[in-house]
Amino acid sequence: MYTTWALLTHNSISMYSKQNLVASLSNEFRVIRHLITKMPEGAMDYKPTEKQRTTLELLQYLSIVAPATIDCVYQGDTKAFMPYVEISKTVTADNFSEIFDRHEKLAHEILEKFTDETLHEKINLFNMGEMTKGVYLVETILKWIVAYKMQLFLYIKAAGNTSIGTSNLWGGMDTPPKA
Repeated sequence: MYTTWALLTHNSISMYSKQNLVASLSNEFRVIRHLITKMPEGAMDYKPTEKQRTTLELLQYLSIVAPATIDCVYQGDTKAFMPYVEISKTVTADNFSEIFDRHEKLAHEILEKFTDETLHEKINLFNMGEMTKGVYLVETILKWIVAYKMQLFLYIKAAGNTSIGTSNLWGGMDTPPKA
């Protein structure tokens, strides 16, 4: 049984369940896996500007951001993030998928630990102000994973795969052929 929590969105309150969050995150993971298959040769060293991450560094971050952030919210402490940073340094183009899969499973396992009571506990992390853990999960990991997915998509296009488009980014599939 999944719990629900109220989210204040555009001056209305709607119910959002842990099941909704798990489904949304699972879809984002699926789309990221699809985008990885669209990576052009030599794209791992690409970065748009000198001060931005390379594609490999972006993949390293993507490999840990979900379980690390969910763990921080669960523990109510940003220090929970640091062990994941060390793991991210071991990610390569060759082992990204394996680590990404393992961390998706870990993210789901940590989410399962949340109870009705823990979802309603108030915390203050990441300089975002005080809110419940349930709201933090949506305001952090769900929004962040979508943003980093978009960044990955843009890196792939800029690194040379100009054939990908909206279907790849939002649907996790190639554009269907026109009839």
